[in-house]
Parts: sequence; structure tokens; C-alpha cells
Amino acid sequence: MSVLNRDDFINSINTIVGTDTSDNALKFIEDMTDTYNSLEEQANGDGENWKQKYQELDNSWKEKYKRRFFSGNGRSNMPTPDVPDEEHETTYSDLFK
Repeated sequence: MSVLNRDDFINSINTIVGTDTSDNALKFIEDMTDTYNSLEEQANGDGENWKQKYQELDNSWKEKYKRRFFSGNGRSNMPTPDVPDEEHETTYSDLFK
């Protein structure tokens, strides 16, 4: 079974239907077009760019890990873009000051 691109799929339907303009033929064309469009939309994630979203989230986690790893004492010297300065996590050493 091969997977057809949109043009090949439409050409295949056109080959089957030919010059038939009956209600059944037109209903078949409409059903196949709607089905193809629906499957294409599902495959593309309803228009969302999931690859980009994944990469942004992945980069965010990598940056957080890097910041935490290189901070030394559990606090980051690098500014955090999504957390205000006054909301830093409490470290173990903070508990015994």
C-alpha cells in the first residue's frame, strides 16, 4: 500500500470516477476530499507547529538545567525570564542561616 500525496490522491479518484456526474459519483468525490482533508489536518496537529513547540520546551528545560547546574549553591546568577527575582527557590543552606 502506498501513501499518496494530495495530487496523486485526487488523480486516483478522477481515474475511478472518470466522466461520471451522477449523485453517487459526486458524493464519493466529496467524501474522499473531506476524508483526506481531515486526515491531513490531524497529521499536522490542527495547524499547531508541534515540532517548534517541542523544541521551545526542550530548550527551556535545557536552559533551566544548565542554570541550576552552574549556579554552584543552588541559586542561579543568570536571570530567569519566567520567574521574578523575589521568587527564587529556598536552598538547603538558606534553612540554616
